[in-house]
Amino acid sequence: MSNHGLDLVYRPDLPALIARWQREVTPQELQAGYQAVLAAADAAGCSRWLLDLRRREDVTEPAVNAWFGTNFAPGLRGRYGAPVRLAFLVSPLRARQAVTAVVSAASTDCRIATFTDEAAAHFWLAQAEG
Repeated sequence: MSNHGLDLVYRPDLPALIARWQREVTPQELQAGYQAVLAAADAAGCSRWLLDLRRREDVTEPAVNAWFGTNFAPGLRGRYGAPVRLAFLVSPLRARQAVTAVVSAASTDCRIATFTDEAAAHFWLAQAEG
């Protein structure tokens, strides 16, 4: 499935939903992309997401971060059987920049981590809650 500059693949063998942005996107496309990720995750009942941002070198706008933290992430609380785990996969250049989304884990019940290595991201996603 590809829209909003986004490719979405559910991998039940992992299990994880993999979202790869293929290009730089506008804030509106980014929000629409996150809604598409959410719809796919709902359909699969999948609380583990790999969000591949490596082809998006645009600096995320504060307005999008605010939307993510105040509108999107709180809606994830209690949505699935386990807390949502979000692994952000970024380029080494981007990893040196500020964290893409500042979210309060206490209010959203999300686990968020940033990686430059996809294997490490998958390993973290596969961890059991403890």
